Amino acid sequence: MKERFRPVPLPSPVLLPTPHALALRMILQLGVRPSWFDTFSTTMSEGHSHIPGTPSAGDLRGYMIDSPRVGDSAVPEMILKVLEAYRKEGCLLDDGRVRLYAKVVQNSTLRLAFAAAIFGESMEALFWLQLPHALNHLMNKLINKSQQKGQHAAPTPEIDEASMLSRISSKGKSAAGSGRKNVLVSGQLKLMAFEQQELWQCANERIPWHEKLEGEEAIQNRVHELVTIGNLEAAVSLLLSTSPESSYFYVNALRAVALSSAVSSSLLELAVKVVAANMVRNDRSMSGTHLLCAVGRYQEACSQLQDAGLWTDAATLAATHLKGSDYARVLQRWAEHVLHAEHNIWRALILYVAAGALQEALTALRQAQLPDTAAMFILVCREIHAEFLSRLDSDEEATSLKDNVLNLPGLNPANEDVIAVGEYFGQYQRKLVHLCMDSQPYAD
Repeated sequence: MKERFRPVPLPSPVLLPTPHALALRMILQLGVRPSWFDTFSTTMSEGHSHIPGTPSAGDLRGYMIDSPRVGDSAVPEMILKVLEAYRKEGCLLDDGRVRLYAKVVQNSTLRLAFAAAIFGESMEALFWLQLPHALNHLMNKLINKSQQKGQHAAPTPEIDEASMLSRISSKGKSAAGSGRKNVLVSGQLKLMAFEQQELWQCANERIPWHEKLEGEEAIQNRVHELVTIGNLEAAVSLLLSTSPESSYFYVNALRAVALSSAVSSSLLELAVKVVAANMVRNDRSMSGTHLLCAVGRYQEACSQLQDAGLWTDAATLAATHLKGSDYARVLQRWAEHVLHAEHNIWRALILYVAAGALQEALTALRQAQLPDTAAMFILVCREIHAEFLSRLDSDEEATSLKDNVLNLPGLNPANEDVIAVGEYFGQYQRKLVHLCMDSQPYAD
């Protein structure tokens, strides 16, 4: 006999009408008992209704694993009634996915990742899986910051670059011989000079002649004269004025950095910054950042790497050398680039959270018009935050640390944006219920 085989249909929630698909997504996000997907459990006779975990037909909200903490509490029951036709036909989730959902339903982040993956949103699923790590990273940073608050050494004074530039452009030691201007008479006697002031005076007379000449050779002679009279600051200033297009740029940059190190650490940092900036102008950003790292200017090195589009390199350098707000600033700028240039909101959200910019993350979700995701984001962040606090010890030191992370920055319940997200989510739920009721389910 010729046998005829029919393929077994696999449920695909993506193929449901859009309102019904969104309704199923919301139910999966809020958390429904896996028994609801069992077509046998709700079609049993009344005599079997005493089985534990099986709500009666008139109390569909009992299928929710917990009363919703956001939005309208009456919406889940209405959505369950709308989806009842699909559930009876067994065309929502197949048995394998129901078993998988049963394993993750008690964990909010895993449940949200499951809901995203079911609808093909793989990047969103990865976001939910990574969110606890990013948030714990942020809270650990906050705690470490409070512990090290009193242990920091005196801050290094910032370089007054304006005064430094004006100082190195002055004559400095070149005026040292002005008091003995008439000591030597012009002529052959100058050739017999041997005292310091006399030699300086002769050199200072030669320098203006070199200034009047043009070309690299004249500049090299001026630098040489300035070094011989000990005016290293003026020599460094002259060397730093070399154009990046010049063939002498690298030689002069090397001498400028070497000579500035003999004057002061402040001048060395300033010289390195100027050289690095000129290197960036000629697309030699990595060489410039290496110089900045050599003098400890890691924040500026990260900025130059980001300006050159090397975002991952900048974040790696920041993670190695920067802490606190300096590190967060690098991550937040990266997040803004990912959001606005790469248009990858899920990756940007993780970077925002790791940087402590929860307010910006919430704003991005609102601007993307994702009311359900914004509400779930607040809910999950609070759950992770509460779990983190519960892990802290009960001693006095831990109690003081708890006070520093008692409220998540930007997600305080009294925050206007947080309140607006809750209200917007409620409106979205009610609108979705109306759309579901107006849309007829597919019939086989």
